[in-house]
Order: sequence, then structure tokens, then C-alpha cells
Amino acid sequence: MAIIKSGATSDNLTIDPISKASRVTLYSIDGTCNGQKSTYRASTLIPFVPAVTINIPWFLIEGSTTKTITVKRIAVSGATLTAVAYLAVNVVKFSTAASGGTATSAPMVPMDSTFAAPTAAFVKYYTAVPTPGTIVGSIATNRCLFQATVAAAAGLTRDYVFDFGDMPETKGIVIRGVAQGVGLIWPVVPASTPTIAVDIEWTEE
Repeated sequence: MAIIKSGATSDNLTIDPISKASRVTLYSIDGTCNGQKSTYRASTLIPFVPAVTINIPWFLIEGSTTKTITVKRIAVSGATLTAVAYLAVNVVKFSTAASGGTATSAPMVPMDSTFAAPTAAFVKYYTAVPTPGTIVGSIATNRCLFQATVAAAAGLTRDYVFDFGDMPETKGIVIRGVAQGVGLIWPVVPASTPTIAVDIEWTEE
């Protein structure tokens, strides 16, 4: 049996009796996680009325010239129409950048003040459609029940969450380079004008 000792302390390397693998810690001496990555969030400032042309993004994050971006989570909430209806919302990856359109830039906020400033090109939400980039493919879809805007008829709206970081052994959606992006599209034209809020979480490294 080999015993591996630290050269600086009396500590020994621990071998797990079941897996026979050496144990390592993900934590530094101050208790913070060594695996922690610079994490950022952005959201629509208020619920908005998105552009409704099919297969063109109405919410979009585009990549960085210096960092690799991994999208972990996108949530759609407060979803309402003039009358209750089901709508599909798709998450789509793009290989080239969008241009034009009428959009609001969502502020990109570090989740820790020690993180560097975000380097993603932008997070935007569109009220008039942009010229879309080239679609790589649809990554996820959710058939959402959009409630009515009339308060008495609406009931409770629910959040529709696309979670790409819930399994430790899998990656989120990786965006490499400023041309690539991830967006939300309508695969079918909404029955009436929707009003929604969106938030997104990603890491940069």
C-alpha cells in the first residue's frame, strides 16, 4: 500500500474505500468553491411585447470576443395574451450574428462584485424583428399556456424554465466567438399579441 504525504504538512492523500479513487476537495481554504465560474444574469427591465415573426429571435444573447460563454438557464414568465392560448417557445442556437431590428439591451450583471465585467456582446429583447443569423438548430421547446390579460380571467401565470445546468456531468449551451448566439423564437405565430418577461443566466471563462 502506498501512502502519499504532503511535503508541507502531515496530511495524507485519502483513498476512498469503496470507489478506490483519491478524494479531492472543490473548496479552497476560505471555504469558497474552486469550481466556481464567473456567473452573470440579465433580464428584461419590464414585461414587454415581443416581435411575433416566426423563426426569428425576439430574445438573444450573443457571444464574446475574449471568453467562452455557457448559457445555464433561461426563464420566461408573466406570459399573457388577450385570450388564453397555448404557445410554443423554442430555444435556438445561431452560428452567425443577427443585425438590425428594434431592441432594448438588458443590463448584464455579475453575480459577485469580484467577477470581471461581462464580455458577452449583448443580451437584447426585440419589439421589431432583427435580420436573424444562421440557425444551427432548436435546442429546447416548451408548449406554454399563456393566460389572459384580463385579471379576472387570467388566474396565475407560471414560469417556463429552460435549465441547461442542472446536471453536473453535462454542459450548458456553449457560445464560442462573437458571431454565435442563443435566442428564443416563436415556431408558430402567437394567437394574439403576447406580453412576457425573460431572464437568463450564463458563465464566462
